[in-house]
Amino acid sequence: MNTPDDRKPDRDEPPMNRNAWRNLDALRLEAEWQAQERALEQERRGQPLDPADSRLAEYRLIARALRTPAMEPVPYDLAAQIVRHVEGTPAAGELLERWLLRLLGVALAIAVLYAVSAYGAQWMPAFERVWPTLSPQSADWAGLLVGCLAVSLAWQGVARLMRADVELPRGLA
Repeated sequence: MNTPDDRKPDRDEPPMNRNAWRNLDALRLEAEWQAQERALEQERRGQPLDPADSRLAEYRLIARALRTPAMEPVPYDLAAQIVRHVEGTPAAGELLERWLLRLLGVALAIAVLYAVSAYGAQWMPAFERVWPTLSPQSADWAGLLVGCLAVSLAWQGVARLMRADVELPRGLA
C-alpha cells in the first residue's frame, strides 16, 4: 500500500516506490499527449507559433510534415513495370554505353601494346636492376608457397564438388 510508515528505508530501496514512478510516468505521458493534441489543433486552425513553447513547435512541425506527403505515391503496377524493364530490350543509351566501353577497352589495349613494343627494350634493364637475386634458399620457400596454394585450391575444389553432390530441396533449388 501507499501508506506512510515509520520504518527507515533500506539502502537498496529507492526513495519512491514503484507506484509513484508509474504515476509520474503516466502524468508525463498525459502531458505529452495533450501537447501533441494542442499542436495538432493549432496547426489545423493555422494559428501562429508560440516562440515560448519549443516542444509545441516541434509537434506542429511533425504534424505539418505528416499532413503533406514528401514524395509521390508508388504506382499500383510498380512490380510489373520493373519486370518489363528488366526483361525488355535495353534502351538506346544503354546499348551506346556498352559499345563505347568496348571501344575504350580495345583502344587501351592497343595503346598498351604499342607502348610495350616501342619502349619495352628500354624498360628491361630497369626491371633487371629492381628484380632481386634469388638464392637457393628462396627457391625452397617459393616451392613451399606454391605447394600451399595448390593444396588450398584442391581443397576448395573438393568442397565445391561435395556441395554439388548434396541435393537441395525443391523449394531452394
